Amino acid sequence: MKFLKLATAAVVAMIAGVASGETVKITNIGHGYFSGALYVAVQEKLFQKYGLEPDVSYVQGGPLALQAVLTKQADVGILSYEHVLTVAVQGKRIVSFFNIANRPVNNVIASEKLIAGSEKLGIAEKVKKLKGQRVAMPSANGSGEKMLGVLAKKYGLTLPGDISAVYLGAEAPSYVAAFQKDLIDAALPFEPAGVLVQQSGNGKIYLNMMNGEIPEFRDILFMTLATHPDVMKERPEMLRKVAQVFTEAQKILKDDPKRGMAIMAKEYPSMTPETNAEAYKTVSQIWTQDGHITEAQARGTFAYLQPKGVAEVDFPSTFTNEFLPKK
Repeated sequence: MKFLKLATAAVVAMIAGVASGETVKITNIGHGYFSGALYVAVQEKLFQKYGLEPDVSYVQGGPLALQAVLTKQADVGILSYEHVLTVAVQGKRIVSFFNIANRPVNNVIASEKLIAGSEKLGIAEKVKKLKGQRVAMPSANGSGEKMLGVLAKKYGLTLPGDISAVYLGAEAPSYVAAFQKDLIDAALPFEPAGVLVQQSGNGKIYLNMMNGEIPEFRDILFMTLATHPDVMKERPEMLRKVAQVFTEAQKILKDDPKRGMAIMAKEYPSMTPETNAEAYKTVSQIWTQDGHITEAQARGTFAYLQPKGVAEVDFPSTFTNEFLPKK
């Protein structure tokens, strides 16, 4: 009888261990709409489907997510390829293994006053109209400021100088309030902030980077899953499972928008159905179908970021498609 009890306890322990799965620590930049695949994977229990147990943390800003991956406090980071390049030019290495978004996660939103009369202008004329304007961005030296710097330089403006930068963080209400109080003339906020500004009646899309309007930002590496080289060596099967999870989640977002919108509505319960639908329509343009990465995308991203450092970037070493599901 005693043996039977011990055997039963052992079986229960084994079942519990299987049910919990292999833990994967994932860190995410804020709570942006661009991370839709993560929310789908968690809500639909896709991690558990592949024998994983997600331990998800949220940090405010790319540098913190980057540090978590560099120090192996996180197995996987949802962070921009910009950060992969930032450490590459410093002679360090983290590796992108899934392309979440191949275009920027923000548009340039402008006030009604700035937009007036610009409807028929081309990109060059619109950028030149930003001279003397106050433009809000999440953070100093972030990707938004760098993209704006590329456009400014291309069309004869300087940043800083001709354009006044205002840093408002990532929270949507800050941008709505800043437009309402006439504190800014334009902004590059992460979605859904741009949609909320438009729905509040305080601004409209001025430069549409998310639909591919601007060639420099049309097919690049923007948001990726990244990991440390040591994790690649020590836990390759775990990374394959993570890539499988995100592939399935992205497929839901791209191929089943009704289901995807319902999932995102649960993730953003304070958002109205109309706002959620518009945010989904906007952001779905940048989600990739299969996470594949090309060297051309990597070089295109480097071309506009131009990170400064002591080391030359070996592009093939900054990304891999090794963990993607085989077609």
